[in-house]
Amino acid sequence: MSRDPMRDLSQVSGAGFTLVAYVLVFTGIGYGLDRLLNTGPWLMVGGVFVGAGLGFTYMIRMLIGVDRRNRDGGHGEPPEDSGDGQETGGRS
Repeated sequence: MSRDPMRDLSQVSGAGFTLVAYVLVFTGIGYGLDRLLNTGPWLMVGGVFVGAGLGFTYMIRMLIGVDRRNRDGGHGEPPEDSGDGQETGGRS
């Protein structure tokens, strides 16, 4: 857990609302373009997929950021693996 779990909780719960907002906005844009261009439901369907893709991308990036903050600013413990191929254990 990070030092401020309520902040993390608000960011994670906000990600769900953001995902829904992306889908609704792009679906609405697609619907409006379909009516304007008389193209049937195809742009609306495309808007659903574009909104879902962007929403999931945003959510994943936000959750990765929360995870990084938890690891970096947690309880002062070093990370398990520094990525340089060397062990962080006590023996050399």
